[in-house]
Amino acid sequence: MASLGLGLFVALPRKRTKTGALLALAIVGMCGALLLTVMRASGGALLVSAVLIASFGLSRRALIVVGACALPLIVAGLFVLHQKRQVGFLDQKDDSIVWRETVQKEGLQLLVSNPRHLLIGVGMDSIKAHWREENGRIPMGHMHSDYLQIALERGVPTLIAWLFLMYLYARTLWRTRRSVPGDHWLEKGIVLGALGGLVGFMLSGVVHYNWGDSEVVMIFYLIMGLSLVVAHQCQYGER
Repeated sequence: MASLGLGLFVALPRKRTKTGALLALAIVGMCGALLLTVMRASGGALLVSAVLIASFGLSRRALIVVGACALPLIVAGLFVLHQKRQVGFLDQKDDSIVWRETVQKEGLQLLVSNPRHLLIGVGMDSIKAHWREENGRIPMGHMHSDYLQIALERGVPTLIAWLFLMYLYARTLWRTRRSVPGDHWLEKGIVLGALGGLVGFMLSGVVHYNWGDSEVVMIFYLIMGLSLVVAHQCQYGER
């Protein structure tokens, strides 16, 4: 949602308006809420998403100004992280990092332990039901990774198919971004936000199981639907 808001704000032709003020307020609120969660991967993914959106929608001069304004926010985020968790951004002593490394190592071992697991996986949600049968090699829960979770539960072919679908979606957004008329700022903002959000979603999915959170997936599909409507309008000249 923060990426969508940023995409709309960047595409807005006149930013010193009530619409611009509301979008800016929404972006600040969402970024502040994310900052307070102290989730490094999500924050880093949003930063990459913001850079991508800004690079497509702003001039070089505006990019420099935005970059200068973003530096204090990054420093503030690192400060909050240190104060809340008493760890650095990539601290091997952090329990969260150690836990993810342990879980993903065990999950990968389970995946390659049987050819059937590689082909069709161990079954959706079967880890929660049969985790004790693995003799402590796997915890009751998830793998803290979209990619590993999909491969482990559904098989590597399913992971490849899912990645291909995400590639097709990204290609559609990329082509639509170039075909949206310049005066249609709302459509342009939706596509920019969807493209940046997709990149952030895929990046954070390396160490987060985003597909296991129904609210996150619902928002992802909502933005996908909006962007595909824009793509359809651009392709067939509808408005």
